[in-house]
Amino acid sequence: MTSKGFRRTMMVCLWIVLAFMYIPIIVIIGMSFNGARYGMFPYQPTLRWYAELFTTSDLLPTCWFSIKFALLVTLAAVILGTMTAFGLQAYAPKWAKRFNFVLQLPIIIPWLVTSISLLLLFSFIGTGRSMISMFLGNLIVVFPYVVLLVNGRFEAMDRTPESAARLLGASPSRVFFDITTPAITPGILAGGIMAMIMCFNNFVVQYYLVPIGTNTLPTLVFTRIRAEYKADLNALSAIIVLAAVVLVIVLSKLGFSAGSLFGMGGGTKKKGE
Repeated sequence: MTSKGFRRTMMVCLWIVLAFMYIPIIVIIGMSFNGARYGMFPYQPTLRWYAELFTTSDLLPTCWFSIKFALLVTLAAVILGTMTAFGLQAYAPKWAKRFNFVLQLPIIIPWLVTSISLLLLFSFIGTGRSMISMFLGNLIVVFPYVVLLVNGRFEAMDRTPESAARLLGASPSRVFFDITTPAITPGILAGGIMAMIMCFNNFVVQYYLVPIGTNTLPTLVFTRIRAEYKADLNALSAIIVLAAVVLVIVLSKLGFSAGSLFGMGGGTKKKGE
């Protein structure tokens, strides 16, 4: 195969992958404006499902609950993860790698195993299925990702300014907040975004640990799909997609790319890029 033919083949593969990724999203957005029963054809343009979503549907209140819960878990994970990543810098590289390996093990363990283990543990100590159990369960799942991303920024940053500041008499707290924190901010943002997304979507942990009578958005969607599908779910999905697009645009305008946030590039875009 010639070089030109190979490039064309790769371009076709790229478009197939992009279509596979984005056509379902486009379809669900289109179907959120479809008034036909079960979201099928013939297509009947309507805003009915958005009106129902904002009036009688239980999806929107549950979504707000999941967002607030995910934000709380994310805040705790970012604070603890940043402190842990900072603490790893105090160890010799050999020991720091070993501790980091131990911290990353929960990423490899399937969430199903983690969830069942946590349910057994919390039932044994008496908390069972409760908000505390669900909070701790989600925190355990997202915490390693924050450590991984923040620690990556620590390893990539230039430590010379910190040493210079200490030599000039700056206190450890001032060095951390004035020099270290700005340098690791992309890692903190990436860890926060990752924690927020994973906690918001974490059906497995929430299914096993959510209190009886309480629903998060993943558990409610699961319950409703088993009982009866309604297209107000399409409307909510379209709004979530729009919010994700807005977030990406805002981060881009602030100078952060996906590569820089997740350790595949510099911290911010340079002027003119």
